[in-house]
Amino acid sequence: MKLKTTSLLIAGTLFGAAMMPAHANNEAMIDLLKVLRDKGTISADDYNMLKNAAAADKEMAEASKAEIKEEAVAAAKADMPVITTKGKIKIEDREGNWSFQPIGRVMWDAIDTDADTNNSDDDVEGTELRRARLGFSGSIYDWGYKFEADFAGGSASIKDAYVSYGNKFSNGVRYGVKLGQSHIPFGLNTKISSKYMSFMDRPLFADTDWSPARQSGVVTALAADDYRWTFSAGLTNGGLSGGKTTDNGSTFAARASFVPYMASKTQLIQVGAGYLTRGGGDGFGDNQRLVSHIDGNKPLDLTIAAADDDGSDAFTVDAMAIFGSFHAMAEYLDYTNDTTGGDIDTTGYAVEAGYFLTGESLKWKKGYTSGIAPKSKYGAWQIAARFENMEIDETGLEDEADKFSLGINYYPTQNTRLMLNYDKVTDLTVNGVSSDAEASALKFRAQAYW
Repeated sequence: MKLKTTSLLIAGTLFGAAMMPAHANNEAMIDLLKVLRDKGTISADDYNMLKNAAAADKEMAEASKAEIKEEAVAAAKADMPVITTKGKIKIEDREGNWSFQPIGRVMWDAIDTDADTNNSDDDVEGTELRRARLGFSGSIYDWGYKFEADFAGGSASIKDAYVSYGNKFSNGVRYGVKLGQSHIPFGLNTKISSKYMSFMDRPLFADTDWSPARQSGVVTALAADDYRWTFSAGLTNGGLSGGKTTDNGSTFAARASFVPYMASKTQLIQVGAGYLTRGGGDGFGDNQRLVSHIDGNKPLDLTIAAADDDGSDAFTVDAMAIFGSFHAMAEYLDYTNDTTGGDIDTTGYAVEAGYFLTGESLKWKKGYTSGIAPKSKYGAWQIAARFENMEIDETGLEDEADKFSLGINYYPTQNTRLMLNYDKVTDLTVNGVSSDAEASALKFRAQAYW
């Protein structure tokens, strides 16, 4: 009878404990078993057996709870996107099927120029918000997209706005196409992003009508898997303004690059060449400042009326070398305007060299330069020098300028930079007459990008 009663008590105890939460379950069971043991209802051996069983149940319950929690966390993570914050903010799914990245840049300049003329009004000093861009880019499977606008001028100016498609052939060769407004494939200095230039301003001929940057149309590209060779071609119709193109004539441009020597991405030599031809009938007009973006004087000037514009042809050749902390870059442009009164030839070249005092190397990416990451928490320091020339050979009205630039760049972090430039014109001819004016400028920039 006692054995039967004991069995019933034990069974009741187990049943009651099973109805309670795991932690309370084990604590209550052990307390109850102690009471039964102390009253002699169960023996000491039964008490020890049941106590050990309760402890084992507790361990199993805790292990099961941890496993369930781990599985729940893994399941939740499997549905969450991956967010990258190293140098940029990028959101993408875990399979790499889509991505979204906010992009932008801010560049604030302070400039003091000396026109070296008898008119003090030609001297300009002040500050400028040179660039203030916001946009986004990303991909959906093999399709890509990008939109970026510049608000620095007080109103939005469209920069990149395109949809793209890209993939690889079976032999590893990359191919792609862009539909919309993007960089046309012509010119090295024009194509290198303002985020990564060694100087605050591009050479005199770059990012002008002589070497245009962005236009709206179709651009196709081929490249080796490691970008040791690239080829791209585009058919465009001027830039977007108010959502539509501003020119009637078409522009065809093509560029190729080749890396004859590459020991690594910090030990290489690259050469490139580009060709451009533009239809007539739209007219041609461009004038270039000498030493800063806020110069009021623009002596390098060429204007062709639409009725006299029969189109134009141009070519560039360029070279770039990176050897550790040292880099050198050179580009030559020849642009010929066909007019009813004869050809007008414009030439320009620029040669630059730079060196990182703190051991970094200019980053080579897909045939162009990209950003650098400082090796030290104290940032990176770079020095650079450039000499350039531009000449407009218009009969009886020749314009020509020689200029050198010196620069010191400090990179506090991967995405920020402080720049100090000194530009000086050493020789100037305006409308066929030699000028004694040797304009100069001291320029400072603070920039950030993401």
